Amino acid sequence: MKITRIERIAVDIPYQERIREHLQKGWSLGNRATDEEFEADSEKFHQEWRDSKPPTVKTSIYLVHTDDGLTGLGEGAALTDDELAAYNGHSPFEYIADDSVGPLQIAFYDLMGKALELPLARVLGPARETAPLAWWSHCFPPEVLRDEAERALASGFHVHKFKRRAHTDVLEQVAAIAEVTPDDYEITVDANETFGTLERALDLGGKLKVHPQLHCLESPIKQADIDGYRTIRRQLDLPLAHHMGSPEPIDALHSEVYDYFILGTRIAGLQRNAHICGARDKPFWMQLGGDGTDISTFFMLHLAAAIPNATKGHVSMQHLQEGLLLNEPIVVQDGEVKIPTTPGLGGTLNMDVVEKYRA
Repeated sequence: MKITRIERIAVDIPYQERIREHLQKGWSLGNRATDEEFEADSEKFHQEWRDSKPPTVKTSIYLVHTDDGLTGLGEGAALTDDELAAYNGHSPFEYIADDSVGPLQIAFYDLMGKALELPLARVLGPARETAPLAWWSHCFPPEVLRDEAERALASGFHVHKFKRRAHTDVLEQVAAIAEVTPDDYEITVDANETFGTLERALDLGGKLKVHPQLHCLESPIKQADIDGYRTIRRQLDLPLAHHMGSPEPIDALHSEVYDYFILGTRIAGLQRNAHICGARDKPFWMQLGGDGTDISTFFMLHLAAAIPNATKGHVSMQHLQEGLLLNEPIVVQDGEVKIPTTPGLGGTLNMDVVEKYRA
Protein backbone atom coordinates (compact mmCIF):
# COMPACT_ATOMS: atom_id res chain seq x y z
CA MET A 1 0.00 0.00 0.00
CA LYS A 2 1.48 3.30 -1.15
CA ILE A 3 0.19 6.84 -0.76
CA THR A 4 -0.75 8.39 -4.10
CA ARG A 5 -2.32 11.70 -3.07
CA ILE A 6 -3.26 13.66 0.04
CA GLU A 7 -6.28 15.92 -0.13
CA ARG A 8 -6.71 18.80 2.34
CA ILE A 9 -10.03 20.48 3.10
CA ALA A 10 -9.96 23.53 5.37
CA VAL A 11 -13.03 24.06 7.57
CA ASP A 12 -14.05 26.78 10.02
CA ILE A 13 -16.75 25.67 12.47
CA PRO A 14 -18.48 28.07 14.89
CA TYR A 15 -19.27 27.12 18.44
CA GLN A 16 -22.91 26.75 19.44
CA GLU A 17 -24.69 30.01 20.03
CA ARG A 18 -25.62 29.24 23.64
CA ILE A 19 -21.97 29.34 24.80
CA ARG A 20 -20.28 31.36 22.03
CA GLU A 21 -19.98 34.66 23.89
CA HIS A 22 -18.94 32.90 27.10
CA LEU A 23 -16.13 31.09 25.28
CA GLN A 24 -15.02 34.40 23.78
CA LYS A 25 -14.86 35.95 27.22
CA GLY A 26 -13.10 32.95 28.72
CA TRP A 27 -10.36 32.86 26.11
CA SER A 28 -9.97 36.65 25.78
CA LEU A 29 -10.46 38.21 29.21
CA GLY A 30 -7.20 37.72 31.08
CA ASN A 31 -6.97 34.08 30.12
CA ARG A 32 -4.60 32.33 32.59
CA ALA A 33 -3.81 35.54 34.48
CA THR A 34 -3.50 35.04 38.22
CA ASP A 35 -5.79 36.99 40.53
CA GLU A 36 -2.97 39.46 41.25
CA GLU A 37 -2.12 39.92 37.58
CA PHE A 38 -5.75 40.43 36.63
CA GLU A 39 -6.30 43.02 39.35
CA ALA A 40 -3.15 44.91 38.36
CA ASP A 41 -4.00 45.04 34.63
CA SER A 42 -7.79 44.75 34.60
CA GLU A 43 -8.40 47.49 32.03
CA LYS A 44 -5.87 46.03 29.61
CA PHE A 45 -7.48 42.60 29.86
CA HIS A 46 -10.97 44.04 29.37
CA GLN A 47 -9.79 45.93 26.27
CA GLU A 48 -8.34 42.72 24.81
CA TRP A 49 -11.72 41.09 25.38
CA ARG A 50 -13.57 43.98 23.70
CA ASP A 51 -11.21 43.74 20.72
CA SER A 52 -11.58 39.97 20.35
CA LYS A 53 -13.75 37.99 17.96
CA PRO A 54 -15.89 34.92 18.71
CA PRO A 55 -13.69 31.81 18.56
CA THR A 56 -14.20 29.14 15.92
CA VAL A 57 -12.68 25.73 15.21
CA LYS A 58 -10.21 26.14 12.36
CA THR A 59 -8.80 22.83 11.19
CA SER A 60 -7.87 20.89 8.06
CA ILE A 61 -9.44 17.58 7.11
CA TYR A 62 -7.03 15.16 5.44
CA LEU A 63 -8.00 12.41 3.00
CA VAL A 64 -4.98 10.21 2.28
CA HIS A 65 -5.52 8.17 -0.89
CA THR A 66 -3.58 4.98 -1.66
CA ASP A 67 -2.90 2.75 -4.66
CA ASP A 68 -5.07 -0.06 -3.30
CA GLY A 69 -8.17 2.10 -3.11
CA LEU A 70 -8.17 2.76 0.64
CA THR A 71 -8.56 6.29 1.98
CA GLY A 72 -7.43 7.43 5.42
CA LEU A 73 -9.27 10.18 7.29
CA GLY A 74 -7.67 12.62 9.71
CA GLU A 75 -7.43 16.25 10.71
CA GLY A 76 -5.07 18.83 12.13
CA ALA A 77 -3.02 21.89 11.31
CA ALA A 78 -2.60 23.02 7.71
CA LEU A 79 0.32 21.62 5.69
CA THR A 80 1.55 22.98 2.36
CA ASP A 81 1.14 21.15 -0.94
CA ASP A 82 4.87 20.44 -1.01
CA GLU A 83 4.78 18.99 2.51
CA LEU A 84 1.90 16.71 1.55
CA ALA A 85 3.48 15.63 -1.73
CA ALA A 86 6.59 14.40 0.13
CA TYR A 87 4.56 11.43 1.43
CA ASN A 88 3.57 10.19 -2.02
CA GLY A 89 5.02 6.78 -2.79
CA HIS A 90 5.43 5.89 0.88
CA SER A 91 3.44 3.44 2.98
CA PRO A 92 1.62 4.69 6.09
CA PHE A 93 3.23 1.76 7.94
CA GLU A 94 6.56 3.59 7.60
CA TYR A 95 5.23 6.10 10.13
CA ILE A 96 4.26 3.83 13.03
CA ALA A 97 4.70 5.79 16.30
CA ASP A 98 6.21 8.70 14.35
CA ASP A 99 4.96 11.95 15.82
CA SER A 100 6.83 13.99 13.20
CA VAL A 101 3.95 13.39 10.75
CA GLY A 102 1.87 15.74 12.89
CA PRO A 103 -1.65 16.24 11.56
CA LEU A 104 -1.41 13.22 9.26
CA GLN A 105 -1.04 10.74 12.12
CA ILE A 106 -4.77 10.09 12.46
CA ALA A 107 -5.20 9.41 8.74
CA PHE A 108 -2.15 7.13 8.62
CA TYR A 109 -3.43 5.03 11.52
CA ASP A 110 -6.89 4.96 9.96
CA LEU A 111 -5.24 3.45 6.87
CA MET A 112 -3.27 0.93 8.93
CA GLY A 113 -6.45 -0.27 10.60
CA LYS A 114 -8.28 -0.55 7.28
CA ALA A 115 -5.38 -2.46 5.68
CA LEU A 116 -5.24 -4.88 8.63
CA GLU A 117 -9.04 -5.02 8.90
CA LEU A 118 -8.82 -4.04 12.56
CA PRO A 119 -10.27 -1.13 14.53
CA LEU A 120 -7.60 1.44 15.29
CA ALA A 121 -7.51 0.55 18.98
CA ARG A 122 -6.63 -3.06 18.16
CA VAL A 123 -3.81 -1.92 15.89
CA LEU A 124 -2.20 -0.57 19.06
CA GLY A 125 -2.66 -3.78 21.06
CA PRO A 126 -5.25 -5.32 23.40
CA ALA A 127 -8.09 -2.87 23.87
CA ARG A 128 -11.13 -2.30 26.05
CA GLU A 129 -14.56 -2.07 24.49
CA THR A 130 -15.27 1.40 25.91
CA ALA A 131 -13.45 4.55 27.01
CA PRO A 132 -14.56 7.37 29.35
CA LEU A 133 -15.35 10.83 27.98
CA ALA A 134 -15.75 14.05 29.98
CA TRP A 135 -17.90 17.14 29.44
CA TRP A 136 -15.86 20.34 29.12
CA SER A 137 -16.74 23.95 29.88
CA HIS A 138 -14.75 27.15 30.06
CA CYS A 139 -15.15 29.63 32.93
CA PHE A 140 -18.85 30.08 32.24
CA PRO A 141 -21.10 32.01 34.64
CA PRO A 142 -22.69 29.87 37.37
CA GLU A 143 -26.13 29.82 35.74
CA VAL A 144 -24.61 28.67 32.43
CA LEU A 145 -22.54 25.98 34.16
CA ARG A 146 -25.72 24.78 35.87
CA ASP A 147 -27.40 24.41 32.47
CA GLU A 148 -24.32 22.72 31.01
CA ALA A 149 -24.24 20.21 33.87
CA GLU A 150 -27.88 19.33 33.22
CA ARG A 151 -27.06 18.86 29.53
CA ALA A 152 -24.09 16.68 30.42
CA LEU A 153 -26.13 14.45 32.71
CA ALA A 154 -28.89 14.10 30.15
CA SER A 155 -26.27 13.15 27.55
CA GLY A 156 -24.80 10.35 29.69
CA PHE A 157 -21.71 12.13 31.07
CA HIS A 158 -20.45 11.62 34.63
CA VAL A 159 -17.34 13.83 34.56
CA HIS A 160 -17.33 17.61 34.10
CA LYS A 161 -14.17 19.67 33.77
CA PHE A 162 -14.34 23.46 33.69
CA LYS A 163 -11.90 26.37 33.68
CA ARG A 164 -11.44 28.71 36.61
CA ARG A 165 -10.37 32.26 35.83
CA ALA A 166 -9.59 35.37 37.87
CA HIS A 167 -12.78 37.18 36.78
CA THR A 168 -15.08 34.39 37.99
CA ASP A 169 -16.13 33.08 41.41
CA VAL A 170 -15.12 29.44 41.52
CA LEU A 171 -17.14 28.85 44.70
CA GLU A 172 -20.35 29.93 42.97
CA GLN A 173 -19.45 27.95 39.86
CA VAL A 174 -18.94 24.66 41.67
CA ALA A 175 -22.02 25.25 43.81
CA ALA A 176 -24.11 25.77 40.67
CA ILE A 177 -22.99 22.47 39.17
CA ALA A 178 -23.38 20.62 42.47
CA GLU A 179 -26.93 21.94 42.85
CA VAL A 180 -28.18 19.91 39.86
CA THR A 181 -25.93 16.83 39.93
CA PRO A 182 -25.75 13.67 42.07
CA ASP A 183 -22.96 13.14 44.58
CA ASP A 184 -21.09 10.77 42.25
CA TYR A 185 -20.87 13.37 39.45
CA GLU A 186 -17.18 14.30 39.19
CA ILE A 187 -16.15 17.97 38.94
CA THR A 188 -12.59 18.88 37.98
CA VAL A 189 -11.62 22.51 38.51
CA ASP A 190 -8.91 23.44 36.02
CA ALA A 191 -7.30 26.60 37.34
CA ASN A 192 -4.32 26.70 34.96
CA GLU A 193 -2.26 28.08 37.89
CA THR A 194 -4.58 31.12 38.27
CA PHE A 195 -5.04 30.73 42.03
CA GLY A 196 -1.59 32.28 42.06
CA THR A 197 -0.62 31.75 45.68
CA LEU A 198 -0.53 28.71 47.90
CA GLU A 199 -2.59 30.58 50.50
CA ARG A 200 -5.41 31.24 48.05
CA ALA A 201 -5.32 27.65 46.81
CA LEU A 202 -5.66 26.39 50.38
CA ASP A 203 -8.47 28.82 51.15
CA LEU A 204 -10.52 28.11 48.02
CA GLY A 205 -9.78 24.39 48.05
CA GLY A 206 -10.93 24.11 51.64
CA LYS A 207 -14.21 25.84 50.83
CA LEU A 208 -14.78 23.74 47.71
CA LYS A 209 -14.39 20.50 49.66
CA VAL A 210 -17.91 20.84 51.07
CA HIS A 211 -19.22 19.55 47.72
CA PRO A 212 -18.92 15.75 47.36
CA GLN A 213 -18.87 16.21 43.58
CA LEU A 214 -15.47 17.93 43.70
CA HIS A 215 -13.22 15.28 42.18
CA CYS A 216 -9.88 17.08 41.91
CA LEU A 217 -8.03 20.36 41.45
CA GLU A 218 -6.00 20.69 38.27
CA SER A 219 -2.95 22.97 38.33
CA PRO A 220 -4.15 25.36 41.05
CA ILE A 221 -0.65 26.90 41.45
CA LYS A 222 2.58 26.83 39.46
CA GLN A 223 3.08 23.27 38.32
CA ALA A 224 6.78 23.23 39.20
CA ASP A 225 6.02 24.09 42.85
CA ILE A 226 6.22 20.54 44.20
CA ASP A 227 6.49 21.73 47.80
CA GLY A 228 3.34 23.82 47.36
CA TYR A 229 1.42 20.84 45.99
CA ARG A 230 2.70 18.72 48.85
CA THR A 231 1.24 21.27 51.28
CA ILE A 232 -2.12 21.27 49.46
CA ARG A 233 -2.26 17.50 49.61
CA ARG A 234 -1.33 17.41 53.31
CA GLN A 235 -3.74 20.11 54.45
CA LEU A 236 -6.72 19.51 52.13
CA ASP A 237 -6.46 15.83 51.26
CA LEU A 238 -7.79 16.64 47.78
CA PRO A 239 -6.78 14.75 44.62
CA LEU A 240 -4.49 16.81 42.39
CA ALA A 241 -4.14 16.63 38.60
CA HIS A 242 -1.05 17.71 36.71
CA HIS A 243 -0.07 18.33 33.09
CA MET A 244 2.83 16.04 32.29
CA GLY A 245 5.95 18.06 31.49
CA SER A 246 6.68 20.53 34.28
CA PRO A 247 8.33 19.48 36.51
CA GLU A 248 10.05 16.67 34.63
CA PRO A 249 7.87 13.52 34.51
CA ILE A 250 10.21 11.45 36.69
CA ASP A 251 10.43 14.22 39.29
CA ALA A 252 6.66 14.61 39.30
CA LEU A 253 6.12 10.89 39.85
CA HIS A 254 8.78 10.56 42.52
CA SER A 255 7.21 13.46 44.43
CA GLU A 256 4.06 11.34 45.04
CA VAL A 257 1.91 14.47 45.29
CA TYR A 258 -0.06 14.16 42.04
CA ASP A 259 -2.95 11.73 41.69
CA TYR A 260 -3.74 12.08 37.98
CA PHE A 261 -1.89 13.28 34.91
CA ILE A 262 -3.00 14.98 31.69
CA LEU A 263 -1.33 13.86 28.46
CA GLY A 264 -1.43 14.82 24.79
CA THR A 265 -2.60 12.63 21.93
CA ARG A 266 0.49 12.18 19.72
CA ILE A 267 1.12 8.44 19.82
CA ALA A 268 4.85 8.19 20.55
CA GLY A 269 4.83 10.85 23.27
CA LEU A 270 1.59 9.51 24.68
CA GLN A 271 2.83 5.94 24.93
CA ARG A 272 6.10 7.03 26.54
CA ASN A 273 4.39 9.17 29.17
CA ALA A 274 1.63 6.60 29.75
CA HIS A 275 4.30 4.01 30.58
CA ILE A 276 5.96 6.47 32.96
CA CYS A 277 2.63 7.04 34.73
CA GLY A 278 1.93 3.32 34.75
CA ALA A 279 5.17 2.62 36.57
CA ARG A 280 3.58 4.27 39.62
CA ASP A 281 0.02 3.08 38.90
CA LYS A 282 -1.07 6.61 38.05
CA PRO A 283 -4.14 7.00 35.83
CA PHE A 284 -4.40 9.82 33.30
CA TRP A 285 -6.67 11.48 30.83
CA MET A 286 -6.00 12.98 27.41
CA GLN A 287 -7.44 16.22 26.18
CA LEU A 288 -7.89 17.97 22.86
CA GLY A 289 -7.57 21.70 22.36
CA GLY A 290 -10.06 23.99 20.68
CA ASP A 291 -8.92 22.98 17.18
CA GLY A 292 -10.11 19.35 17.38
CA THR A 293 -13.40 18.05 16.02
CA ASP A 294 -15.18 14.72 16.45
CA ILE A 295 -12.55 13.20 14.12
CA SER A 296 -9.88 13.81 16.76
CA THR A 297 -12.27 12.67 19.49
CA PHE A 298 -12.71 9.31 17.74
CA PHE A 299 -8.92 8.96 17.54
CA MET A 300 -8.46 9.88 21.20
CA LEU A 301 -11.03 7.30 22.30
CA HIS A 302 -9.26 4.56 20.33
CA LEU A 303 -5.99 5.51 22.04
CA ALA A 304 -7.69 5.49 25.44
CA ALA A 305 -9.14 2.02 24.90
CA ALA A 306 -5.70 0.64 24.06
CA ILE A 307 -3.78 2.02 27.08
CA PRO A 308 -4.42 0.32 30.45
CA ASN A 309 -4.12 3.41 32.68
CA ALA A 310 -6.04 5.81 30.40
CA THR A 311 -9.02 5.46 32.70
CA LYS A 312 -10.05 9.02 33.60
CA GLY A 313 -12.61 11.03 31.62
CA HIS A 314 -10.91 12.21 28.43
CA VAL A 315 -11.61 15.76 27.30
CA SER A 316 -12.78 17.14 23.97
CA MET A 317 -14.95 20.06 22.87
CA GLN A 318 -16.92 18.43 20.09
CA HIS A 319 -20.17 18.70 22.11
CA LEU A 320 -19.87 22.52 21.99
CA GLN A 321 -19.34 22.82 18.24
CA GLU A 322 -22.10 23.84 15.84
CA GLY A 323 -21.46 21.03 13.36
CA LEU A 324 -20.05 17.50 13.64
CA LEU A 325 -18.05 16.20 10.69
CA LEU A 326 -18.75 12.48 11.01
CA ASN A 327 -21.90 10.57 10.16
CA GLU A 328 -21.39 8.37 13.23
CA PRO A 329 -22.44 10.05 16.51
CA ILE A 330 -20.45 9.83 19.73
CA VAL A 331 -22.88 8.29 22.18
CA VAL A 332 -22.07 8.42 25.90
CA GLN A 333 -23.69 5.92 28.26
CA ASP A 334 -22.81 5.90 31.96
CA GLY A 335 -19.81 8.09 31.17
CA GLU A 336 -18.39 5.68 28.57
CA VAL A 337 -18.26 5.60 24.77
CA LYS A 338 -18.33 2.30 22.91
CA ILE A 339 -15.28 2.03 20.66
CA PRO A 340 -16.11 1.45 16.96
CA THR A 341 -15.44 -2.09 15.80
CA THR A 342 -15.15 -1.35 12.08
CA PRO A 343 -11.65 -1.20 10.56
CA GLY A 344 -9.63 1.96 11.16
CA LEU A 345 -11.05 5.04 12.82
CA GLY A 346 -14.65 3.91 12.38
CA GLY A 347 -15.92 7.25 11.12
CA THR A 348 -17.06 8.54 7.72
CA LEU A 349 -17.29 12.15 6.62
CA ASN A 350 -20.64 13.89 6.39
CA MET A 351 -19.91 15.86 3.23
CA ASP A 352 -22.96 18.09 3.66
CA VAL A 353 -21.51 19.35 6.95
CA VAL A 354 -18.02 19.60 5.45
CA GLU A 355 -19.30 21.76 2.59
CA LYS A 356 -21.30 23.95 4.97
CA TYR A 357 -18.17 24.87 6.93
CA ARG A 358 -15.58 24.71 4.15
CA ALA A 359 -13.22 27.67 4.59
